[in-house]
Amino acid sequence: MYFDITNEYMALLKQKCMIESELKTCPKGYIYKKKIGDKEYAYLKYRNGTTVESVYLKNNEAEEIESKLNLRKTYEEKLPKINSRLMEIERAAGYLSNALSRQLNVLKLSIPMESLSSAERFLSLSFSDAMTSIEGIPVTDDVRKILSAWQNGKKTFSSIFTDTLRQYGFITEE
Repeated sequence: MYFDITNEYMALLKQKCMIESELKTCPKGYIYKKKIGDKEYAYLKYRNGTTVESVYLKNNEAEEIESKLNLRKTYEEKLPKINSRLMEIERAAGYLSNALSRQLNVLKLSIPMESLSSAERFLSLSFSDAMTSIEGIPVTDDVRKILSAWQNGKKTFSSIFTDTLRQYGFITEE
């Protein structure tokens, strides 16, 4: 019934995760060009705590860095718009249906897990194994198989999450 709302929300969450991931790889700062004699030298300047750092850029690097700086700027302009639209949809879902609101909340918690790389999924599972060991909670073979299917991309995190919530009585309706 609320298929379009759910799809828009999911697409926005995926876009947000992609942007946040890309921002981690984009440099911060600006390119400063300095002329010494007849030659022009490019430097990447950025703030590191209270100091401004400066890194020399080779001729072929300056263009690539400038492109990444422009990409950062574009992403930083898009992110608040995406967050605003996500909040609008969440607010509307609260008025429309508790089930829809709950479904969007599951997506909000699940989509970032879906966007993890295979290596990040492995680290996530290693961390969860360590935490359950500390807590003294044994992981069953069934749970291990389900999480392995997620790690290998054969099962979505949201389906695992929803099934777990349903198993423990947190979701009683669709």
